[in-house]
Amino acid sequence: MKVTLANHTKTILKPLEEISAEFNLEITELHNQPVTEVLNTGMPEMVIINWIDGMNAEICSAIKKIKAMKSHPFILLIGTKDTVTDLTEGVTSGADDYIAIPFTKDELKLKLRIVKKHIDLNNTLLKTKKKLIKFAKEDPITSVLNRRALLDEMLNEMGRASRRGDFTCSIMINLHNYNDLLNEFGTKVFDAFLGEFAGRLKKSIRPYDKIGRFEVSRFVIFLPHARNEEAEKVAERIIKNLQSKKFKYKDNYIGPCVSIGISELDPEDVEKKGKPDDHLMNDLVLESFIRRSEFATTTACEKGDNKIEIYTF
Repeated sequence: MKVTLANHTKTILKPLEEISAEFNLEITELHNQPVTEVLNTGMPEMVIINWIDGMNAEICSAIKKIKAMKSHPFILLIGTKDTVTDLTEGVTSGADDYIAIPFTKDELKLKLRIVKKHIDLNNTLLKTKKKLIKFAKEDPITSVLNRRALLDEMLNEMGRASRRGDFTCSIMINLHNYNDLLNEFGTKVFDAFLGEFAGRLKKSIRPYDKIGRFEVSRFVIFLPHARNEEAEKVAERIIKNLQSKKFKYKDNYIGPCVSIGISELDPEDVEKKGKPDDHLMNDLVLESFIRRSEFATTTACEKGDNKIEIYTF
């Protein structure tokens, strides 16, 4: 456990050092340094503050507001019985607990066990929160963005690109023998194939491009700062990566047949004045943007397997 000590004395430091091995403590001492300034560059799990005259209870709330920290540290205040009123104000302002001097080593151990339980619970909650956010945004089979998350990302990126005057592109990949493959191999095998299929799509794009599962058999890739020519190169790379190595299950080969449609968005088509009606207009612009790539996909499919079509007005 990483512990930062502020305004400490030997009375506080010595018992902590004596039990540091038992609780695996990494103790950092602050010497005439503002607590908030130091915490901006570090992430202790616990902050112990010796409450002295002249201290302001707002320091506790200030520590809780530091954005550089991945989670709020447990703040333990130390004071005498004469400073209980001040300690109470500190707890009200954001501190988690306090302990009064004099205290025994056993009392300190008990307090640290309580702190450890609090930290463990908080870490568990953070991990659960991250998983929930991930599951809310990702398609569970392919691990790419789901439709809602993809549309949100595209709207945000469209706004940024429009303010910079950048063109953007939408690529739709239609797996048009989806039903045939599903019926032939079954759900379990086909889901594993879809995971690898999406993985190859991700390897074909730039790190800052957005990819999502738009429909059951269709994926959409959003390319910021791109014109049709750049998007076509990405589409060609997708075809190459899909064909470079066959998808194999036991002794059977899974042969995906795809068609790819590309559409381009002019930054002037995006409303950027920030008015309430602009959000509705941009939703319509996004829908039209995607539908144009969908129309191009249909045209590509009519020409055969693994074809690319660019939408033209």
